[in-house]
Amino acid sequence: MALWRVRAQVDDDPGRLARLASVLAARDANVLGLNVQACERGPVDEFFVHAPAGVAAADLEDGLTAAGGRGVVAVPADAHELVDGPTKALVLAAHLLAHPDALPQALAELLGAHEACWIGAETSLTGVYTGDPDVLFVPVPDGRAVRVARPGMPFTMTEAARAAALARIPSEAPLPPPASTGTWLLLADGTEVLVRPGRADDVEGVQRMHDRCSAESRRLRYFTAIPRLPRAALERLLVPRAGVTLVAVRPDGGIGAVGSLLHTTEPGSGELALLVEDAWQGRGVGTAMLRRLGSLAQARGLAELRAHVLPGNRRMLGVFDRAGLTGRRTFEDGVVRVSVPVVPSGAPRRCA
Repeated sequence: MALWRVRAQVDDDPGRLARLASVLAARDANVLGLNVQACERGPVDEFFVHAPAGVAAADLEDGLTAAGGRGVVAVPADAHELVDGPTKALVLAAHLLAHPDALPQALAELLGAHEACWIGAETSLTGVYTGDPDVLFVPVPDGRAVRVARPGMPFTMTEAARAAALARIPSEAPLPPPASTGTWLLLADGTEVLVRPGRADDVEGVQRMHDRCSAESRRLRYFTAIPRLPRAALERLLVPRAGVTLVAVRPDGGIGAVGSLLHTTEPGSGELALLVEDAWQGRGVGTAMLRRLGSLAQARGLAELRAHVLPGNRRMLGVFDRAGLTGRRTFEDGVVRVSVPVVPSGAPRRCA
């Protein structure tokens, strides 16, 4: 079975939906979701359908066109797109209150777009539409805009309105409270460790942590025993443009671990990475940080977490298990790919 996202522009008359549904039924396609959106040339019906593997996009497009649909397009869909629309919008709005610069990622996830990026102010930009129906420009009050692209599936008026509404939220909402200074964790051996967001001034501390790590630990993290990371790379790691990085501060003030949650180019997906210096491995720090990152993923509205682990890194796979991040594991291109659905989780006060 395959999941498809199908759109058809239709005449606004009685029985139109029944005609389209009968075409899908004739192909043993099960409708899992339906919404109607406004467009200048008439309503657009959007279906999420589960169809047998032998049904191709052309089969769906030709059948719906014969039933009266116009501009019919069928593209492969992902299960994450079935998330309830209002719920997704509320989660993204809450995330934007704390992270206004994450607007491009939020719009990409809201609209199921392939690309979204900031662009400078354009005096000629008076609305969200462009000459290309597959592209939107979404202005924000500070003069910038976000260019959103979704090749092969034109944006509707309804989607343009949703995008404009989401873009207004950061400017209309009160300033969020200051970011958390971190969480104190009590390890099983009685040691207290502070887990907090990474900062640009942590570069030297993280570099010293890398120096203390064995070549094997660095190899398992970066897939190469790189002795040092360039300063610019460390700065991007500590303060990523799309994601969050946590550091674990030891009692002596040094940094003993770094964990990251980075948004991927696929909407709704985040990638995890973790490095714990040798002297602090096996004490529960990595487990606690992964749990915390899982909670942040949920707060950011992500649906899936991923990680790539070398086959011999059984300790890391065990950390995922202890953190409750169990899911599908596949062997691809010489590495173990871990795929975990996001579920409610929280960082415990004591680590196993």
